[in-house]
Amino acid sequence: MIKSNYKPIGEFIQLVDNRNKELKDLPLVGVTVNKKFIPSVANTIGTNMKNYKLIQKNQFACSLMQVRRDGKIPVALMKEDEAIISQAYPIFEITDTNKLLPEYLMMWMSRSEFDREACFYAVGGVRGSLEWEDFCAMELPVPSIEKQIGIVKEYEAITNRIKLNEKLNQKLEDTASAIYKEWFVDSNSSETIRLDEYIEFNPKHTIKKKQLTSYVEMADVQEDVMSLKKIVKRPFTSGSKFKNKDTLLARITPCLENGKTAFVARLEENEVAFGSTEFIVMRAKQNISPYWVYYLAREENFKSYAISSMVGSSGRQRVHSDYLKEYRIPKNITKMSSFHNIAKPIFELIDLKAKENYNLLKLKEILLSKMSTIEEKK
Repeated sequence: MIKSNYKPIGEFIQLVDNRNKELKDLPLVGVTVNKKFIPSVANTIGTNMKNYKLIQKNQFACSLMQVRRDGKIPVALMKEDEAIISQAYPIFEITDTNKLLPEYLMMWMSRSEFDREACFYAVGGVRGSLEWEDFCAMELPVPSIEKQIGIVKEYEAITNRIKLNEKLNQKLEDTASAIYKEWFVDSNSSETIRLDEYIEFNPKHTIKKKQLTSYVEMADVQEDVMSLKKIVKRPFTSGSKFKNKDTLLARITPCLENGKTAFVARLEENEVAFGSTEFIVMRAKQNISPYWVYYLAREENFKSYAISSMVGSSGRQRVHSDYLKEYRIPKNITKMSSFHNIAKPIFELIDLKAKENYNLLKLKEILLSKMSTIEEKK
């Protein structure tokens, strides 16, 4: 059945090309494949910033280059008042927001189906770029503005709850981290021991070949929080093996430098999972808190030591667990039990909120997928 309310995107948008002629002191941004604006890392020394484009609130920036290679269109909706962006990005806006809401269009362009369609139309070899005309020809359902408002409100309610949980979890992590630092990093203990007195590295486990098992890939380990983005089931082949309350430390560049570290939770009791071969698994020995192990793995002194021990060719450097075993730490665990008792409910609450966010993200995907079935009532 042909849906009567599907219309080309091009009917509702127009290109905008306002340059930074007045050399405004504004944030310089770029667009990621995750459809977000981020601060640009481009070297602008000696660059004529007058040629850069201005982007204002409720305008979009996109990149139509290399769509097929990335599998996505980098496109984002500006929520701030104003910024500057490279002239390489097409900027566009909706011509009549009484017919199409910017937030509704951004929702549609966030769908995985939208990216797959864009890849289909992309031309120019493996990298595959999308022509502006083909982008404009892509269609979306356009219900009444009232229905759009309702859909956007529902989506934003989920998004805001996710952000609230993320902020809470960050504060909880920071609280436990501050206690760890005060009790174990800033202490005056002069006697030291090797780290492998307290931590077991890459503990041995057996998983049968092709057994359906929980799996974690490097992309699901985050840089600034402990929770894994997701855990999937797949047949066992090879890789690191771990259980609940283990800490996963990325051992390869640039993941280690960027801080990819995770605390394993949400597995079944006594379940052995597996993951990337680029993980170092760290497990607390007897009388040592697993929460202490996690914060040690994130500690700057430990991280610097690990980075300094990396070997290998440029771009593929790794740290070996044997180097980490030799790391010297203060022989001061008098407060270990107290720290464990404080950290345990914090970690449990973080895990609870992480589970909630995982379910909310699935709900967001369901809401996005249902957009294709929107029809006006006759």
